Amino acid sequence: MSAVDTAWLRMEREKNQMTITGVIYLEPAPDFDKLLDVLKERLLVYDRFKKKIIWMGETPCWVEDKSFDIRNHVFEFDLQSEYKTTELDSFIGDLMSQSMDFGKPLWELYLIPETSRGSAIVAKLHHAIADGIALVSILLSLATIRPDGPFFDPASEYPARDRNHEKGFRSGLQFLFSEAKMVFNSLAKFLTMPSDTATQVKGPLQIRKKAAWSKALPLDKIKKCAADYNATINDLLLWFTCNALREYLLDLDQLNKHANIRIILPVNLRKKTDTDKLGNKFGLIFLTLPIGEEDSVMRLRNIQKQMRNIKNSREALVAYGVLALLGRAPETFKEFVVDFLSSKCSAVITNVPGPRKELFIAGSSMKEIMFWVPKSGKLGLGISLISYNNKVMLGLAADTGRVENPSEIIKIFERQAQEVIKDY
Repeated sequence: MSAVDTAWLRMEREKNQMTITGVIYLEPAPDFDKLLDVLKERLLVYDRFKKKIIWMGETPCWVEDKSFDIRNHVFEFDLQSEYKTTELDSFIGDLMSQSMDFGKPLWELYLIPETSRGSAIVAKLHHAIADGIALVSILLSLATIRPDGPFFDPASEYPARDRNHEKGFRSGLQFLFSEAKMVFNSLAKFLTMPSDTATQVKGPLQIRKKAAWSKALPLDKIKKCAADYNATINDLLLWFTCNALREYLLDLDQLNKHANIRIILPVNLRKKTDTDKLGNKFGLIFLTLPIGEEDSVMRLRNIQKQMRNIKNSREALVAYGVLALLGRAPETFKEFVVDFLSSKCSAVITNVPGPRKELFIAGSSMKEIMFWVPKSGKLGLGISLISYNNKVMLGLAADTGRVENPSEIIKIFERQAQEVIKDY
C-alpha cells in the first residue's frame, strides 16, 4: 500500500471511521440481478474491490481475497421492515457509526427498493481504497447516458486540476530549490497555525454519527448570483455554509465577533486522465470561515481573498508530503500529527462537481446523488457539496457529541441560500 493510502488507513478510529458513504436516488427501482451484472462489469475491473488488507509487520498490503463473493458486499435491504420508516437518515447514520469488516474487501453497497424519495443505492467505501474524487468517479462509471445507452465516462465531466496546484506539484517536486521559498512559506503556515476557536462543533467525540442532506438547489441560479457578486460558484457555496454555521452557533449562544472556524479542504492533485485510478492523490488546504464577522458580504470577500492566496501557494503540495510521511512514520508521530490537525481545525469540507446531465444505472434514472466526506482523525463535522444535473446539494456527517441534529444546520443553509438566489 502506498504511503498516502496508509496514512488514511492509520487514521481509522473507533469513534471516527475513515469511510466515504453515499446515496444515489433512482427511479424506478432497478432489478437486483441486473445491478449485480453492472457491478461485475464495471466495478470489479478494479482489483482493489476484490482485495483485503493484511499487515506485514508495520506495513499494510493489498492481497487477493480468495473467498471473494460479490453477494457478501451487495445487499437488497428492506428499510420499512428493519427501521419501520422509509426515511434513510437513521440507516445511513448507523452505517457511518459501524466499523467495517477488515477480513474482506472494504466496501458495501445496498439496494433499497423503497424510501421516502424513491428507491436508492447506498454505498460505503473505505478511504484507503481511494480518495473521494476517484471513488465518486468510479461509482458514476456504473451509469449510462441513456437507459440502454453507452456507459458514462467521468473523465469527460471532471475538470482538470487547478493549474497553480499542477505547477506546484510538478516544480515543487522536480525543481524544489526554485520553489523553496513558496514551499517553506506553506510549511511554516502549516506548522504555526494557532488552535481553532472553541465552539460546539469542536471537542470530544462519541461513536454515534448522524447524516443529513439538503434539497437540491438550482445551479443556474447560483451561477447567476455568483457572477453578480463577482465570485466563483465555490466561493458562494462556502459563503452559504459559513452563514449557516454562524446562525447555528448564534442560536446556541456560542459566538463572538472574533470567532472563526478553520476547515480542511481537500484539493485534487490528479490529472484529468487519472480520475478513474485508485489510491489517494490529493492535498489539503486550510481555510478560515469568518463566522464572527457581522457583515454578510464581508464574510464572502474574506473567503474570496483567502481562496486567491491559497491558489497561489504550495499548501496542497506540502500537505500531500506530510501525509506521505505520516504513512511511513512511527505510531507516536502519527498520533502527534492527528492531534495537531485536530487542534487546528473543526471540520472538513469537500466540493465535488458531478455530471451535468441525467444519468441511468441498470436502466433506472439517477434523480439525486449525495456523498459524505470522512472526518479524519478527531474532527466531528464533515461537510459535502456535490452537483449533479444542474443542481447542487449540501450534506453533513456529524458526530452526535458535537452536533446532535445536523438537520438543523441543513434547514438554515436551505433558507439562507434560497433567500440569496430567489431573484435570479
